[in-house]
Amino acid sequence: IVKAVEYGRAIYDNLSHFIRFQMTALVAFIATFLGAAIFVTLGGIPFAPLQILWINFAVQVPVAIALGFDKPATDLMARKPRPLNQPILSRSQWLRIIFIGLLMAIFTLIVETVYEPTGEMLAYTMGFVLFSLLNIAVALSARSETASAFNRDFLHDRHQLMLYGLALLLVLLPTVLGFLQRVLGFQSLSLEQWLLCIGLAVALLLVDEVIKFFLRSRHKEANA
Repeated sequence: IVKAVEYGRAIYDNLSHFIRFQMTALVAFIATFLGAAIFVTLGGIPFAPLQILWINFAVQVPVAIALGFDKPATDLMARKPRPLNQPILSRSQWLRIIFIGLLMAIFTLIVETVYEPTGEMLAYTMGFVLFSLLNIAVALSARSETASAFNRDFLHDRHQLMLYGLALLLVLLPTVLGFLQRVLGFQSLSLEQWLLCIGLAVALLLVDEVIKFFLRSRHKEANA
């Protein structure tokens, strides 16, 4: 019975992580398109249709699989039973999802606006790379609602490393392979441009780490 309860809790836990990631990405997509339409960034179209499909099916799918098949948290059985009427996403979780999704959109639109005068192709490439890396950062953070994404458990999980590594590879390939550049409308990026995108993705991850820190502090006070 204990094993069955643990298995059920693990499935529910991974499902909630997956949903939080998907909802955050959805909010980011919607906010990015609304912002681009309002500020006329890249003619109101921040991503071309094929670029959206690449993000959805090539970048998001590996990390979604990683979230769905993540190992159970170490404190899983120490948690109190979940009320039957408890929603999958609480009001505070929705606020956090909207906040992180808006940050993703703001970062993407700022970068595309800055690089648009240099050329639409470069702006599209920068927007794609940044938005994809932000998705990966959000997925890493979504592995736990309160625990830090910077933990050793992740480094020792070969399947997680492979799936996140695959997502990163599928962000890189469209910017370096000629036929993918032609199909998706991308170009190569300089080292400085890559570092900018990586830096903003890390910044988003750190913002969520600060939120987690305050959540952990509040939980400790509640349990004291």
